Amino acid sequence: MKRFLRLLAILTLLLCLTACNAAESFTPNYEAAVGAIFVNGGQELPENTKVYADFADHSYTFDLDAACVYYFSASADVAYAGDQNFTSMSFGANLDDGTVGAAGTIAYLPREGSENTVTAYYLYHDETGVYFDTTGYFDRMVIADQSSMTGMDYPCEVTFALWQPAATFSMVYYDENHAAISKTDYIPEEVADYQTFALESSVDSVEIICFGADGTELETLTVTPENPNAVICFDQGGQILPSRYLRFTWEE
Repeated sequence: MKRFLRLLAILTLLLCLTACNAAESFTPNYEAAVGAIFVNGGQELPENTKVYADFADHSYTFDLDAACVYYFSASADVAYAGDQNFTSMSFGANLDDGTVGAAGTIAYLPREGSENTVTAYYLYHDETGVYFDTTGYFDRMVIADQSSMTGMDYPCEVTFALWQPAATFSMVYYDENHAAISKTDYIPEEVADYQTFALESSVDSVEIICFGADGTELETLTVTPENPNAVICFDQGGQILPSRYLRFTWEE
């Protein structure tokens, strides 16, 4: 679940508001949109039917070339929130009506000969789980850099960033004089989402150099105590790219 820490304050507040009602009076609203999913145009979908998410580790995910975001109260004291395949995500709560909206960025890999389109559907939930209905969508567009989609039934604003996935990346550790201390090479599958790297005080900064499948240098990310996080996008066969969110901590 991406950016989970950003959800804690919002969810705590909303759960407190919800808990003010007695558990027996809580009735799920199965008619309201609880999120949105953005499906790549090359993804085959069944027609005029519900497509349900998989549920594991308190999170909902779709085995599709897609990105999604959701929030809903399942009971008087249980709420679910999360996202899939976003490189950044922020949630916000409207205290007047108790709704939760989201704004985030999706990394998209354009391909020659592909439709390079994305179709957006609203997510709903029922007794079976979280789903979207392929009968209707709320937006569809050809993706260009900084294209955006806005949801109304579920308030959200999503920006697409054209991206080249990293096949490998190197972490170079530097001291205060920018002299290299050490270097470690990785493939994205070797690190976990939200993995934390503990650094000694002798490390002043870290450069993360990303390389494409042909060895071309794609980008260099600089990590410092003031900017202690980095996002690595990689290829898993689709055009909507998954990512790893890496955190760095310095010893006192």
